[in-house]
Amino acid sequence: MTDYIIGGVILLAIVVSMIVSIVRVIKKAKIRAEEKTREVDDVVIKHGVRYTPEATIVDKDGVENVTYIKGDIIIKPRKVVKVGKHEEVKPGKWTILASNDSATVFNVRIGNYVQEYKHGQEIVLSEGDEICPTSTTIILR
Repeated sequence: MTDYIIGGVILLAIVVSMIVSIVRVIKKAKIRAEEKTREVDDVVIKHGVRYTPEATIVDKDGVENVTYIKGDIIIKPRKVVKVGKHEEVKPGKWTILASNDSATVFNVRIGNYVQEYKHGQEIVLSEGDEICPTSTTIILR
């Protein structure tokens, strides 16, 4: 009698684990299908980073186009980055982009002042400045 109970519990555990595995595979397939519909043509993946030859920040319909091209710098929120000749961010003119399609306006601290910037706005960074996004991850191009 106990052999049947133990066998039933083992069989139940196997069935439950198979159902969980099937659900995970289906969810991953749905995520992959959704990502495929959002992909830009001619995307190249190098060392785990997606690059696209399309550098325009707004497409022909006026929709913001978040892309990452070689030479872009990504800065996470609340991470202070110094601007300098020997730093990652060099002094000069940069275009500031949101890394999220839904974030059209975001706050960034440059120097001592926090200001609201828009996707695609140009900024000038000087030697010794500090840049720190406060609300969302940004891309400097």
